[in-house]
Amino acid sequence: MKRNREIKESALKAMDGHWGWVILVCIVYTAITAAVTAPQSIANSAANISHGFGSPATSLAFAGTSVIISSITCLVSIFGLNLLAVGLANSVSRFYKEGDFKTVGNMFRLGFGGGRYWKNLVGMFLVGLFTFLWMLLFIVPGIIKAYAYAMTPYILVDNPELGPREARLKSIEMMRGHKGKLFGLELSFIGWFLLCILSLGIGFIWLAPYYQTTHAAFYHDLLEEQASKAAE
Repeated sequence: MKRNREIKESALKAMDGHWGWVILVCIVYTAITAAVTAPQSIANSAANISHGFGSPATSLAFAGTSVIISSITCLVSIFGLNLLAVGLANSVSRFYKEGDFKTVGNMFRLGFGGGRYWKNLVGMFLVGLFTFLWMLLFIVPGIIKAYAYAMTPYILVDNPELGPREARLKSIEMMRGHKGKLFGLELSFIGWFLLCILSLGIGFIWLAPYYQTTHAAFYHDLLEEQASKAAE
């Protein structure tokens, strides 16, 4: 495989002169995610405030509302945001590999359309479920498994012949011996992440597309390595 520096350079090369397309899809994804999760944050804050200053009846009412909104947010995340994340990953993947600039349209089409809805839904549900179960054992095994499942969103779309379970297992196979490499690749963004915080979040407008494209570049580098081994 390429060195992490080379993977990041290939991502930057793909975005050269075309940053706007990836920035746009990341902004749309973030806006939708924020719109879905904001009511829960507001309800939780209101419940905490009422608990400290309101009457018992008011506190109970706010707590009940918070639970209802949290449940709705959880369902929307499972049936919507998870699939939107699949669409985002594959939209950026198509941009990186094929120069496809229909990033926003592809995000919705690849996440929800083409008969992929239930496959993507079940696939991402299994990833979340198994990651959670491993986390119950201990945090480190859960993190390791999260990296093992990291290629599942791409595999779900690129391999229509595979079911959700097979897509997750194929990700485990692809990531065997490469989990540490992906961890190091993601860790290399920590400096940029801190700078974005210091910029009051403005820098994330550029960091998010860079990160997403680098992740796609890593996936395609894995595919090339697999193809090379198969040809030997």
